[in-house]
Amino acid sequence: SIASDKLETIRQQVQSHLDHAEQHRLTPAQEQALKEQIKARLKAEDAVLVAHYYTSEAVQALAEETGGCVSDSLEMARFGHDHPAKTLVVAGVKFMGETAKILTPEKRVLMPTLEATCSLDLGCPIEEFSVFCDQHPDRKVVVYANTSAAVKARADWVVTSSIALDVAEHLASQGEKIIWA
Repeated sequence: SIASDKLETIRQQVQSHLDHAEQHRLTPAQEQALKEQIKARLKAEDAVLVAHYYTSEAVQALAEETGGCVSDSLEMARFGHDHPAKTLVVAGVKFMGETAKILTPEKRVLMPTLEATCSLDLGCPIEEFSVFCDQHPDRKVVVYANTSAAVKARADWVVTSSIALDVAEHLASQGEKIIWA
């Protein structure tokens, strides 16, 4: 099935990452030198690092030490929008970088890797989602924020867990038929 194929791909990506990480352990001196290089580069590029809660402790510490933040995906994007830096480095999954760019189109948004994925995002590919939307033109389609920019663009509403119920109640009060994707 498509779901089991995707799950196997995710498992392989995680294992590849773990294998790679094991081979490239840094000494404390190497780690400190790398940290100083990154700090200098952030300053030189007028950049700020934002890190998701799921990133490593070292990345989170570096974000905080350099004036960035550690938070959830939406707060990372908001922080990047409000921060004066011209470049936002998003340590998180791809949809988080996309969300940051949507909120801050004038800034350069960089992602350390585009291979970082989220099962919620992978579970809603735009091709399948578009077919789903086309099959239900009489409904308001609501998606969770952990989806790609393409899915968000196709949806009628995008919610976070903190506003999902309010949006549902609002739409119901308007007599809208809702589909949650």
